[in-house]
Amino acid sequence: MRALLFAAFALAACAQSGGETATPQPQSELAQRIRADLDNIERELRAPGVISASLNETADLGGGLTVRLLEVKEDSRCAGNVTCVWAGRLVIRANVSGSERELTLGQSLETPQGMVTFAVARPGAWHEWPQNEVPRPSYRFGFRRG
Repeated sequence: MRALLFAAFALAACAQSGGETATPQPQSELAQRIRADLDNIERELRAPGVISASLNETADLGGGLTVRLLEVKEDSRCAGNVTCVWAGRLVIRANVSGSERELTLGQSLETPQGMVTFAVARPGAWHEWPQNEVPRPSYRFGFRRG
């Protein structure tokens, strides 16, 4: 009996040794969908021609066209896990090449330095957010010239 107990402890110790990490707990379907959404948004933020910045940072699009993010005025976007009657919108207040303006996600603004398009924002909108599975990232915004 002692030999059997010893063997069981030895096997358990071997299974935990070797620097292996614990098997991650399966994530909920919502957490998996949010992670996939965040991965897609990250690809969009890194796409050619997209310049990204966070709040209180400046996106320099070249030729004197800059966007300094001041605040999120409205984020009423329809969440990815609900059905909405209205799509909602994301509006930010920004200093665009020296002039304070409001920019709406998906829309363009003509300036003396050229056209700027508010192209992408992270995180996406979600009604629920499983904080214990997916930490909510801070806002990050992507802009395109033209």
